[in-house]
Amino acid sequence: MNCYDSPSLLYYKGNADLNSSKLIAVVGTRNHNEYGKNICEKLIEELINEEVIIVSGLAFGIDSIAHKTSVKNNIQTIGVLAHGLDRVYPSQNATLAKQMISCGGLLTEYKSNTIPDKQNFPGRNRIVAGISDAIIVIESGLKGGSLITAELGNGYNKDVFAFPGRINDSKSEGCNYLIKNNKAALITCANDVLENMGWKQTKKTSPKKQRELFIELNADEKIVIDILQTQEQAHIDELYFKSKLSSSAVAQALLMLEMQGIVSSLPGKIYKITL
Repeated sequence: MNCYDSPSLLYYKGNADLNSSKLIAVVGTRNHNEYGKNICEKLIEELINEEVIIVSGLAFGIDSIAHKTSVKNNIQTIGVLAHGLDRVYPSQNATLAKQMISCGGLLTEYKSNTIPDKQNFPGRNRIVAGISDAIIVIESGLKGGSLITAELGNGYNKDVFAFPGRINDSKSEGCNYLIKNNKAALITCANDVLENMGWKQTKKTSPKKQRELFIELNADEKIVIDILQTQEQAHIDELYFKSKLSSSAVAQALLMLEMQGIVSSLPGKIYKITL
């Protein structure tokens, strides 16, 4: 964990690599609306091919949607708990938690038999922020765990992002506050996060075909190459004259040499050997 107040010991059950370089925390209100649900699902779906791990708190609302959408799309997801690994809170997420063990994992600093007391949740939020490389807030009021996680993330020098909402929507007040006060970067899609984090995959250009070291040339091609090797460049008429070949033979030789990348043509029917 990259935070100054990290726990001395963590308990973990799952198969996700906690040292992965692309852990994204997705947090938000428990009392979401359709806007937040759609944003969360769309965000996760846009990350399918990005080799990321989604981190959240396995709570009702945005947390559960983030986990469920990740499992559905076979994206590894880690739930950070405010209690021991011997239970699941809320109990309605028991089936989801079992699915996450084989598609990510469950993580906590609390021993078995620890109940989900109220004071445990801020500690849980610091682990969410501490293990993540980026934190995304989707719908949040001005108070609650999402804002705590975002504030902790800023304190840990993590990259924090937030989706904006309507100015008169209480469920978006927290996101708008973070953006307005430069505590979170405004985003509208997963691509914004990938670009800001430097994770955007660029298309690989196919390597240039290397010229063969030993190329078999016919007699006409050797004559043309011998002429060009004695000077920087030559006009096609000069090649006709010096080679004593027919115009069609020179043209054919130049065509084959260009196709092999040995000779290049310049404006004005001038030719030179390609370096």
